[in-house]
Amino acid sequence: MISLQGLSMATPEEIPRTRCGYTPSESIRAFDKAMLESGALGTGKALHFAADIVTSGGIDSLIRSMWDYAICHIGLASPRIFVYLKKRLEEIRKMMAQLPDEGAYSSEEFQVRMGEIVLVLREAPARTVLPWPKVGAETHSEGWIRAIAAAPETAVLRKVWRPEGDSSILRTVGAELCKAITDGATEKALFWVKWLFEEEARVKKEVKGSSLTSYERGAPGSKQKAGVGFFVLALYAETYKEFASKGLTRMHEEFQTLMDLWRTGKDIQGGAKKQILTVLTQILCEVPRWKVPAAPALIRDPVAMTQAIRQVPKFFREVLAYDPPTGIAAITKAFRSRGTEVKPKPKKGVPAEEKMSAFDKALDDYFARA
Repeated sequence: MISLQGLSMATPEEIPRTRCGYTPSESIRAFDKAMLESGALGTGKALHFAADIVTSGGIDSLIRSMWDYAICHIGLASPRIFVYLKKRLEEIRKMMAQLPDEGAYSSEEFQVRMGEIVLVLREAPARTVLPWPKVGAETHSEGWIRAIAAAPETAVLRKVWRPEGDSSILRTVGAELCKAITDGATEKALFWVKWLFEEEARVKKEVKGSSLTSYERGAPGSKQKAGVGFFVLALYAETYKEFASKGLTRMHEEFQTLMDLWRTGKDIQGGAKKQILTVLTQILCEVPRWKVPAAPALIRDPVAMTQAIRQVPKFFREVLAYDPPTGIAAITKAFRSRGTEVKPKPKKGVPAEEKMSAFDKALDDYFARA
């Protein structure tokens, strides 16, 4: 059982709280932690906190946590997760746009879809994304690059590099990146990607307005943008096409989804966006060497998944038994900040376990399912 003992209680005027009495940051942290816990208890906690966050106005923050988990803890272990998550979250947002908030929260279809996402994420095999290699400051010199660069220009690089906007260093490092990918050297490929971002930052810092590229790139029909990230993405797209034409990769939808998320995913921020490039790099370097170069099935045990999904509405009903939080603007802002709120003075006379009785009942029902 999760206990609120030790957590400060306060009136809504003092600090925003969710339906179940948590501060927004407490609820988000508890959800993130529960997603990493194994077994039925971890599943029950994740469903409870997901229901609490969603019905308290924190759906955007929850969605960000879901993407972070998929990118940083699943990654290449189940690339199909990105296609599934994008589709399901689009459906969720559509339902939210069509119904009043409380109407959506009370809809069993909405509850099931939210809970299904949590269960599918937890069911997916885990594979922590590779850490980015270190890039020493000494590597950012013309002499170092000239001494180490030896990779020949490829057909892929010739399609991507543009003399009218790209610097010569992009052609040199682009060739090294292409060679690393062809060799299946994931860490080396990531080194060159990181090197490009660091070199771009160095150049911009030294001379205001400078850049490694001024050539604008982007997906067809989207806003075109310049920058080394878009250069790398264009290089990856052409490399994937070449591999696919040879039958070395069969992850077309998964690869395209990841590229779209990097370009325009508003729910992808900070480290998760950087890790998308890691997963794309892994696909290009590792998948061509798989016996079957395609994404495995997303659900391993459909029967067990169906049984678990049936329990989801119970968690929502128990959370919805509490009144909606007051000061929705303040609590939504607190969810967006995802920070640690200032703790107010404790409020006496409220038994901590009373707040969690609904959660205990929902867990009992979950454990007792057929």
